[in-house]
Amino acid sequence: MKFKSILLTSATLLLLAACDGANEAEISEQMGESSLENEVSNVQVEEQDDTLTSSSEEFYRSVVPYELSPARGLSSANLVSSYNVEEFEKGLFSISQSVFPTNEYIFREGQIISEEMIRGYLSRQYTSEELEEMDESELLGSDAFSNLGLNPSTQGETDPEVIAEEAPLYLSHILEQNYMKEDEEGNLSFDGITIGLAMNSVHYYQTEQYGQTKERALDPKTVKEEGQKMAAEILKRIRANDKYVDKEIVFAIFIQSADTDIVPGNFVSQAVVAPGENTIESFSDIDVQNILLPSREAAEISEETNSEYQNFNRDLASYFDSFTTSVGRGKFRDGTLESLTVEIPIEYNSRGEMIGMSQFVRDLVNEHFTGTDIEVEIKDKSQVYSVITRKGEGEANLYIFE
Repeated sequence: MKFKSILLTSATLLLLAACDGANEAEISEQMGESSLENEVSNVQVEEQDDTLTSSSEEFYRSVVPYELSPARGLSSANLVSSYNVEEFEKGLFSISQSVFPTNEYIFREGQIISEEMIRGYLSRQYTSEELEEMDESELLGSDAFSNLGLNPSTQGETDPEVIAEEAPLYLSHILEQNYMKEDEEGNLSFDGITIGLAMNSVHYYQTEQYGQTKERALDPKTVKEEGQKMAAEILKRIRANDKYVDKEIVFAIFIQSADTDIVPGNFVSQAVVAPGENTIESFSDIDVQNILLPSREAAEISEETNSEYQNFNRDLASYFDSFTTSVGRGKFRDGTLESLTVEIPIEYNSRGEMIGMSQFVRDLVNEHFTGTDIEVEIKDKSQVYSVITRKGEGEANLYIFE
């Protein structure tokens, strides 16, 4: 299988950096672009193999042979956008690393919570009155016998407007990660579990079949509190199995953004439960925000950052008249811009123009946002032509796709 598109994740960027196997001078000479020598990495997109290994301590090693989760594939189905899927999964790895270091632990997809269990957890709770009113066929059809639902009961209410106000759906998805340790003989022991709870920021509902979808924004504080209660209940259920009594467990609460947002949601709190413990003593807040730049919201976090992004856009506009604006997505941690991804739309006319602009953007990246990790895509619709990356205080790297 060969890559047919570029997915701009940290793994992709590692791939780009690793696959510059050809001598750049030879590539430039073959293309008649000697001016790019020692400045640009040229990447043959169609010829990249779809396997990737890394010894970088930024990533976990995986169990070999790789073990698939019995609940795999549900993230994209249960979360409202690909932005949320990526942020939820990447962020959960980052949280895990603070408890299960990559140089000590090996990653395995979650093996405890099955697809059937997740579907049960995402359903609504049933009250004793509701259960009593159900006949046997209804009990079996709704799986009410297990009554695993973590979302609130409707208390028999049927009006969608009332339900949206009094019993919205809070929990959207659950993601489990397992962490293993390897002894000197190469034997693996199962030591740690991370469980992420993806919560809704909006309750979507319809007042009539096939009618217009309505929305009700949920209070973030209430959503976080509900997620923490659900985590406590999941802990009880896991500890009820003797096999998992001695496992260290990390819980993390993620509130996803709305389905129309082009930035993902954020992790808002986390808790670590020591082996043998049956309760969560407390959650610690996580101050991370993903924000579209430039924006008023970003200005409230850092007026300086917002102003610098506006200057960055003005510098881009100086290169060609038809430029409108770039799309920036900033990750702020504790009020400071930690990383920035930028999409620059262009109307492709010639390779020479695209390369010249890419070099111009690379120089701009070196001038702006000092100390911030940056990734810039230059693209025409779905076609990515070049990527500029910079790590912290380092120099920007430019990758041109063949």
